[in-house]
Amino acid sequence: MGFTIVLEGNTIKFHCSYYDSYGFNIPASKPSRHPELLHNKHSFTVDSQPAAITVSIDHTLTLRLFLNGDQVLDTMMLEDIRRHQIRTQGQGRIEARMLSPKPINASVKVCPDQEYQKMLGWGGIAIPTAYKELSTKGKRRLWEWVKTYNLLIQREYPIGGVLNEAMDNWDKIEYAKAHYYGDNFPNGEISDFDYNKLIQELGGFVMFEFWDFPVWVGDDEDRYAEAMVEYCKIAQARTGRPPRIVGVQNEVYMSEDRANRFVPALRKALNEAGFSDVKIHMANATSIKDGLDRVELSVDNPNVWSAIDYGAVNMYDYQNHFRNPDRFDAIMKQWHSKVKDRPFISTELSINDNRYQVDSYRVAMTMGQLYHKNLTITDAIMIGYCWTLLNVEQNSYGATRSLFVSTPEAGFMPKPSSNQLRIFGAYSRRIKEGMIRVDAVSDQDDLLVTAFKDDNDLATLVALNRSAKPMKLNIHWPGMRWTEVEFASPYAPNLIRPMAEKQPIVVAPGAIVTVTNVPLSKLPEDFQQRIR
Repeated sequence: MGFTIVLEGNTIKFHCSYYDSYGFNIPASKPSRHPELLHNKHSFTVDSQPAAITVSIDHTLTLRLFLNGDQVLDTMMLEDIRRHQIRTQGQGRIEARMLSPKPINASVKVCPDQEYQKMLGWGGIAIPTAYKELSTKGKRRLWEWVKTYNLLIQREYPIGGVLNEAMDNWDKIEYAKAHYYGDNFPNGEISDFDYNKLIQELGGFVMFEFWDFPVWVGDDEDRYAEAMVEYCKIAQARTGRPPRIVGVQNEVYMSEDRANRFVPALRKALNEAGFSDVKIHMANATSIKDGLDRVELSVDNPNVWSAIDYGAVNMYDYQNHFRNPDRFDAIMKQWHSKVKDRPFISTELSINDNRYQVDSYRVAMTMGQLYHKNLTITDAIMIGYCWTLLNVEQNSYGATRSLFVSTPEAGFMPKPSSNQLRIFGAYSRRIKEGMIRVDAVSDQDDLLVTAFKDDNDLATLVALNRSAKPMKLNIHWPGMRWTEVEFASPYAPNLIRPMAEKQPIVVAPGAIVTVTNVPLSKLPEDFQQRIR
């Protein structure tokens, strides 16, 4: 992928190109030497001789083209640009240079006594059908990544539509249900209690909720509560523990009458069955906009809200603001004001808008801004990516919906799906359960900083540079001693460098730096021997 600028006399032409699919050859009347699709084409003719062509790319997924200092193009561009080439024809002389801006100083002041939320952690949905198809070696590799990237929260894929009335097919793989995600495998609506047990052994926990209710539940709150309790019972029998958190329902609208009956019935049934320690998160809407339309059904109803332990919502409407991420802040603040008397779980984040369904670092970095906003605006105690592991045939689904994918062509090994993993990992790897967010302020508006501490003098500071200038960090955190720096960028997948006292920390344009003394998590020595 890339873009091309052609200068012919007083005419300048621009286009973007994709050249990674054989399918691009099929409609071409005269195919090129390689599969290629040209798009986003523009042409400009100017009166004066072109003397200077300048291109800028920024954190709003925007490319701007300047001719002789005047802007002639403002367009969306998702492609990552890692190399530059010049080709000339005819006679004459051309000069070109890469603009390398000098680093600017960025001061970050941390006030460790100003505390906010305490973290639960990070995770998502590991699809049982994807996990089961991995080879033994592949499963072992996955668990190394799960532990290293601190993905210790397994959110059960919203199970329910295929649950039989006997409630004995929770984990029967033949009931795996195909969804509407293109030409991809059946990927939902069953559990894997062996996987869940291993997550718990590593210090993590399980969340559970229904999406579609079982058809036999109908409008009966007691049958709904019975099914939720039955899951807790079988989970405890098979894994040693019930889920730590259950959700009311994923995404489906629940009327005021239903909420008034179903939510208290769930709390009552859990208590009576001995699961009073199992917490409940509110029904998580698809988007904050939808969540705000429904939130009064919970927060303004004491009968419902008193049974709720956590606020929750998915944030797919953030994609409407990819071209201007800060415009999403207002609705996030509005949401926080509604649910702030409960800890907030950001249940599901990913990309499902086909405009952005591509493996692009720049798109992933746009999601990184959302992680920062979740932590600092809504005080999220947990952030879940949609899927942590998925089996796909259409690569773009893996690149945007999941952090890892199964690779049959590599012996059923897992691999990072895309650039999304390094951006998510810039936050998840060194911000652990129990750490508390503290106040951190940068004197540069485009340096987004987040800081966490725990009770053992361990701390992590994450700095995302969304500007076009390198920034030299100067961190003011009295008494804090750092040991490592991690780099996430188009060229660095969470690369680690020991902290050097006299070596400056420079955050490159578009990069994320994680400064920390929190040890990277590792599997127990005997853990892998039990993976088959």
